[in-house]
Amino acid sequence: MVGSLDYTYYKEHAQDVKLDDITSSERNKNIIQKLRDGNSDFKDSLYILDEPMEDDDCEFIVQQSDDLGWLGYFVGENKRLGGLFIKCYLPPGTSFVEGFCRNRSIQFLDIECDIGDYLSLASLVGNNIFLDSLEVGCIGNAHDFAVALGQRSHLKCLHFENLDLLDDLSDEEMSGIAQALSAQPQLEDIRLESIGLEGNGWAALSTTFMAWGRNSKLKKLDLSLNNIDDEGLQSLLRGIANCRNLVELNLFGNNVITVVGLRALSGFFQSKSCRLESLNLASMGVDDERTIVLATGLTTHKSLKHLNLSQNDIGDEGIAALVSGITAAANTSLETLNLSRNAFTTAGVRSLSTLIQSERSTLKDLSINDMRIDDDGISILADALTNNTSLETLFLDLHGSTSAGKKTLLRLLCDTSSINNTYLSNHTLQTIGWSDQFIDEGKYFSLNRQGKQLNPINRRLVPMCKILIHHPDLADMKPFYKWKLKFIPVIADWFRSARGCKGFFEESIETFQRRQLSAMYRFIRGVPMLVADGYWSQQLKQVRVKKRKLEEEEEQLLKRLGRGKRVSL
Repeated sequence: MVGSLDYTYYKEHAQDVKLDDITSSERNKNIIQKLRDGNSDFKDSLYILDEPMEDDDCEFIVQQSDDLGWLGYFVGENKRLGGLFIKCYLPPGTSFVEGFCRNRSIQFLDIECDIGDYLSLASLVGNNIFLDSLEVGCIGNAHDFAVALGQRSHLKCLHFENLDLLDDLSDEEMSGIAQALSAQPQLEDIRLESIGLEGNGWAALSTTFMAWGRNSKLKKLDLSLNNIDDEGLQSLLRGIANCRNLVELNLFGNNVITVVGLRALSGFFQSKSCRLESLNLASMGVDDERTIVLATGLTTHKSLKHLNLSQNDIGDEGIAALVSGITAAANTSLETLNLSRNAFTTAGVRSLSTLIQSERSTLKDLSINDMRIDDDGISILADALTNNTSLETLFLDLHGSTSAGKKTLLRLLCDTSSINNTYLSNHTLQTIGWSDQFIDEGKYFSLNRQGKQLNPINRRLVPMCKILIHHPDLADMKPFYKWKLKFIPVIADWFRSARGCKGFFEESIETFQRRQLSAMYRFIRGVPMLVADGYWSQQLKQVRVKKRKLEEEEEQLLKRLGRGKRVSL
C-alpha cells in the first residue's frame, strides 16, 4: 500500500509500469489506466475509499496491494478530473498526498480522513486556479493546515463539518485556522458545523471578517451545532456587519444563546449593513420573550425571505408578536416560514391567519407540522386561505384533526356547492399535509400546479377547469341575469379562454362546443323578454337608420334642383 518514491521516478516509469503490479482489482486498474491515458470517458469525480459507497466505477477501493504513490501521481498529472473525495486510511510515508496536490484541474476536494501531509495542500490551494470548493471532515495537524489555507487562492466554498467529533483541536489551533481565512476574502460560502470552537476562536473569526472589509464576497455562513454563547454571537455580529453580501445565516442548534444574544441579532436586523434573506434559528430554545425581541428587529428588515424557527418553545404570545413584525409595512418579502414543533395553540393559529390573509403576504411555504392542530385550527386556516393567492405549500400535521377537518381542507381546494363558490376556492395551494398524512387530492393539486406553469400571468385557467369538471351544464344562470344581454359575449369569451382546460380532463371538441351552446341557451331561455325586447329594439334602430339616410338623400336632391330645403307637412 505504501508508495514513497520521488516524483522523478514516477514520471520516468509512468508509461512502462505494469498496472497489475500496483493495483488490487480490475476496477482499480481501469481507474488508474483512465487517469494515465487522460480518457475522456473518465467521470468527473474520483472517490478513494476504504469501503464501497455505491459500488460505482469511479470508486477506488484501497486494499493492501494498491500502491497509493502511483495513484497520487496519476491523479496529479490528470488534466480532466473535476472532483476528488478521500476517505481511507493513509499509512505514514506515502507520497500520495504530494502527488495528487500537483493536480491543476480539480474543482472540488473533500477530505474525510487524516491525510498526514497538510503542507503539500498549500501547492494545491495556492496554484490550482480551478479549485473553488474544499470540504474538510478531519484535520490531523491544524498548524500545517492553517499554513495551507493561508495561501492566496480561488476558493469560493469552504466547509468544516463535525471536526470536534474527529479531532481534539484546541481553541488556539482553531483560532489559527480562523486567522488564516484572512487570505480568502473571495470566499462566498463558509460552513463551520459542529467544530468545537470556543470564545477566542469566534473572536478571531470576527476579526477576519472585519479585515476583509469591502473586499468580502461572503454570501452564506453556516455556524450550526456549535456552542456559541451570547458573547460569541455579539463578537461575530461585529464582524458580520462588514460582510455586505451576506444573505444566508444558519445558527441552528446553538441553544446556549439567550435573550441577550438575540437582542444583538435583532439590532443587526435594523442596521443598514444587514441584507439577510435567509435565517435559520431552529432548535435554539427560543421562547416567547426571545421571539418578541426578534420581532422588534423584523419590523424594519425588508429583505428576509426565509425564516426557520422550528423546534423551539414559541407560544401564542410569541407568534402574535412575530406576525406583527412580519406584517409591518416595511416587510413584504417573506416567502418561507417554518414554525414546526413549537408550543402555540389555536390562538397562535388565529394570529397566523392574519399573516395569511394580509394583502401584502408573499408567503409561499408555511410549515406547522408536529403541532397536532385540531379541527378548529384547521377551520381558521381554511378561512384565511380562501382568498390567499401566494401560499403554495402548507406542511401541516393532520393527526390532531378528524375527518371533518380534512373535509374542510378539501372544500378549500374546490367548493362544488355552486359555480361562484368553485370560482372562489383556493387555486394556489399545491401541497397540504406532512409525512404520511397528506390531503390526497392529486387532481386539484395538479390543476393548481400546472395552471401556474402553463399560464402564470392569467390565473383564470384553474378555476375554469374546476368549474367545467364539477358544473358540466353551467345550469345556474340566475346570478348573471342582471347583466342582461351584455352577458352573451362574456360567455363566448369565457369558453374561448377555457379551451386551454382541455388538457386537464378528457373531452371531445364536440362536447365542449355543446357546453357553450347549452350555456347560452339556458341563459337566453331564462330571460325571454329581454331577448324579445332586444330583437325589436334592434329592428327599430335599423328602421331609423334607413329613414335618416333617405331624408339626407332627399335633401341633397332638392339642393341640386335649387328648391332649397324640403317643407315638412
